[in-house]
Amino acid sequence: MDKQCIQEEMEYREWREAPQWYCVKTTYHLSTGKMESEIVADEKTNLAIVIQQVEKPSDGVFETANSTIYYTYHRSYEEAKRQMMAARA
Repeated sequence: MDKQCIQEEMEYREWREAPQWYCVKTTYHLSTGKMESEIVADEKTNLAIVIQQVEKPSDGVFETANSTIYYTYHRSYEEAKRQMMAARA
């Protein structure tokens, strides 16, 4: 238990020194009810877009005639991957 607490505290301290937010785009298709989720990446390099700031960026929701698109920000790559898996379930 103590080891886990120490590990989490160290991860938090490292993150505070170099905060990184990963953006996940989740698309809900209105006609089919299907959801797709991906970590937002640069179109040219295919590298994940990372925002480096302490404050969490604002999540966003956009609607089109065919879908609703959610942009959510997550504190780590692992957290972003968990969000993607949850959206697929």
